Amino acid sequence: MTEHARSARAYLPPALRRADRVWGFGLNLYALRSARNWGIGDFSDLRDMIALAARLGAGIIGVNPLHALHWRDPEIASPYAPTSRFFLNPLYVDVEAVPEFAGDAAARVLVASPGFQKDLAEAKEAPLIRYDLVGACKRRVLELLYTAFRRDASVERRRAFGRFLMRGGSRLRRFAIHEALDERFARDEFPAPASPQVERFVHEAHRRIDFFRYLQFVADEQLAAAADAAGELSIGLYRDLAVGVNRDGADVWAEPERYVLDQSVGAPPDLLGPLGQNWGFPPLDPVELERDRGAYFGALLRANMAHAGALRIDHVMSLLRLFWIPRGAQPRDGTYVAYPFESLSAVTINASKRARCLLIGEDLGTVPDGFREEMTRGAILSYRLLLFQREDDGRFAPPERYPGCTLATATTHDLPTLAGWALGRDIDARLRAGSTDPNGAAASHALRRLEATWLLEALEAAGELDPAEVERAHQTLDARVEDGGAYAPLIAAAYRFLARSPAKIVLVQLDDVLGELDQVNVPGTVREYPNWRRKSGVALEAIPDDERVKTLAAQMNTLIGGLH
Repeated sequence: MTEHARSARAYLPPALRRADRVWGFGLNLYALRSARNWGIGDFSDLRDMIALAARLGAGIIGVNPLHALHWRDPEIASPYAPTSRFFLNPLYVDVEAVPEFAGDAAARVLVASPGFQKDLAEAKEAPLIRYDLVGACKRRVLELLYTAFRRDASVERRRAFGRFLMRGGSRLRRFAIHEALDERFARDEFPAPASPQVERFVHEAHRRIDFFRYLQFVADEQLAAAADAAGELSIGLYRDLAVGVNRDGADVWAEPERYVLDQSVGAPPDLLGPLGQNWGFPPLDPVELERDRGAYFGALLRANMAHAGALRIDHVMSLLRLFWIPRGAQPRDGTYVAYPFESLSAVTINASKRARCLLIGEDLGTVPDGFREEMTRGAILSYRLLLFQREDDGRFAPPERYPGCTLATATTHDLPTLAGWALGRDIDARLRAGSTDPNGAAASHALRRLEATWLLEALEAAGELDPAEVERAHQTLDARVEDGGAYAPLIAAAYRFLARSPAKIVLVQLDDVLGELDQVNVPGTVREYPNWRRKSGVALEAIPDDERVKTLAAQMNTLIGGLH
């Protein structure tokens, strides 16, 4: 790496440049449950949650990837398996907040009709997110709103749409063409974008293509409005960039030369995954990335830095290397492939500076020697989880052992919640899904009980639990109490523990503080577990008065500083 590249540093917000520290909330947007939404969290819920975080003294609020998923089949719900990383998921649109809704009688009559209200009630009352029903309801109304836009939009609103199309350019156009093709023909492969067949389709379906561009327009408007509410936060909205896209998605179809289609990305066998992992999506072509000096990757970063004060880059080691698995092979047959780190890191840091966007690199798993040091030199925050910060003997590292250039949190989307981890709910979930050996379940639970004891010892040693609280926690765990509220003292102590570390940011997972027991995703499962479908057990309207939330926020403000 050149000396100039080594000296380049990403953007740091003023709060972190002043050596201040920040805390905030992490949440899964789709899981938010409110009296107003249509059975899935939406951008208006995000705006309300951001406003609440600001009132509580937080400086940042993090969300799952907001990437476009499959409009035709919304049941393909993983935010980490998108059809496009450049565009947004329209299911997050608050339909009734779209400007056209207030002026369109047909849309309002449809929503008020008994049949529609019955479907809405079913979607809202379902214990898990009904992506099929939510998608059907939103699709019907959004189509009417697009018709109303074409018929009645003001000159200024048409100009705003035109400006949005100009910014989106050919990439937005190709995305919309793919969505229309996928909706019409429901296939895995389509002719190339410049083929005569696609050109004929574009001529025939230009209105439908325009509809998909309109969906992105209203989604971007509402995300911008939510981000505006983050203006009172010292960092603001923290978005998440997934590491890849589906092979049959819009990004790969639009620019197949950017991807290596006979390979898949994954991870080699290790202690956490003895069989390795195959994530199924094609890797970006490192030769092409080098040829265009990272221009494509830079455009991807800019798209995800829009309306954000921070960006988490999933599997940030992909700047240096990716584990490739020949398509159809097993992870044991894979190998690491080098990427043009110097040009990609320069593009990443430059994008951060231009967008004034903090960078957080998800560096869990097998990390190459020296890589974290490069991140620190570049002012890219590392991503450290309480559940993984261990000493050589497996016990939990004390807070002072955490690095400073870090975002610290307890757990993440692929792991159990803190209460669920202490109970071994993830072990039970894998057992029910058939993804673990039944003969080893008892041993796994015994080990987990030992690890929970180690966590209690670490919290006591740090002064976050007194002996009586530790004893009560042991009794609760021994009784396997399945009430998330019973674990509130343990959860609050764990986040106070993290707040005593030198980490620049402490992210409180909303699921943890609300006492959720079940994780949102069990890796290695598809239909065996309801991944990405669990709704929050506490309604959004009740969160401001939840004593667990208010108390922990006050403690974070005392330990870290708040009201930024």
